[in-house]
Amino acid sequence: MKIYLENKEINFKERTLEMKRILALFMIIFSVLSFSDSEITGKRIQVRGVSKKEIMPNSAKIALIIQTENESLDKASAENSKILERYKRLLAQTGTKYNKINSTGYSTYETYNWDTVIENKGKKEYRTKLSVEVDRFSLDTLKNFMNVLATEKIYSLNRSKNGTYIFTIESQNATNKQAYQNAMSKFNEIQQKLSKEGIPASAVKIAGYDNKEISLEKRTNNKKNIQVVSHQIEVETRDLKNLGNIINVASALGIGTTGQIEYDIDNKQQLENELYENAYKEALKKAQVILGKTDLNLKNPVTITDKSYGIIQPYYDYSYNYYNEANYATNVVQLKKSDRELLDESSRRNIVISPKKLNISKTVYIEFEMN
Repeated sequence: MKIYLENKEINFKERTLEMKRILALFMIIFSVLSFSDSEITGKRIQVRGVSKKEIMPNSAKIALIIQTENESLDKASAENSKILERYKRLLAQTGTKYNKINSTGYSTYETYNWDTVIENKGKKEYRTKLSVEVDRFSLDTLKNFMNVLATEKIYSLNRSKNGTYIFTIESQNATNKQAYQNAMSKFNEIQQKLSKEGIPASAVKIAGYDNKEISLEKRTNNKKNIQVVSHQIEVETRDLKNLGNIINVASALGIGTTGQIEYDIDNKQQLENELYENAYKEALKKAQVILGKTDLNLKNPVTITDKSYGIIQPYYDYSYNYYNEANYATNVVQLKKSDRELLDESSRRNIVISPKKLNISKTVYIEFEMN
């Protein structure tokens, strides 16, 4: 801390008196305030004034997203508008008041997904397999044996370790009984043909049997172009006690929310002025206390320096509990429900929002002259 005197002619007595005043002033400063709150230079004193206030918001804005999809852009747009109107109607039924709903963005784009098509849905048949075993025979008969199988479109033949031949007869039909009968009929024909080629019927016998159900369904994935409409809206309200309803109803309809709330305060300039005025009064009071026990007098302020950070402006609050992703699949299902059902779902989510207060302060440094 430094104190400067004005340049002028003074006698020894005047200088002694001036020094006494200064020493007295020093004693008061150290006993009343810290150096951070005041500073004396020359015949001036600088003091700090701070004013703080916790302010409740007067209004809020909540951003929402309505997203719809359809093969037709016109239909997607119409569905989007329908959801918005339903939202307004449900919100009114909850008793929630709002100033207005603003459209802040509207976009469309094309995407695609894979649509699975099922052909022959639910259709089935039955397949019968007969495992036929033929005893060993001479190699001279092999060629004729193979020709008989070829005429019956049987091209797979196995030979066992003991020299017997094994092949399979297959038959497929809409009924289990018919599939079996067809397989047996084919077996009898082959048995008769082989008998003519010198292989006795007793050497051709059924060694195994199998029957199973066969699904005829066929799944095909087709690329499907989709038109998407995304509508960003903003609900502006002064009904702060019902903020939760704005999100609850949106969630019930599959409308997306960002999780963020923007709060605002009325009469910002008036509040700023009040804070500055209170900070000035505090600084003035400090200066008066400092000089109260001296014979120095406080004159008008010379300089006022604002050391505040920021001004009163809209501010934000975020909570993951407020977040909800826009979901078109939910839109489609929920729109079919009654208002009563949707309001019941909305109340079950039961989001309650306490508006976030704003803490604001103003700090000023004021320099006063003394005499």
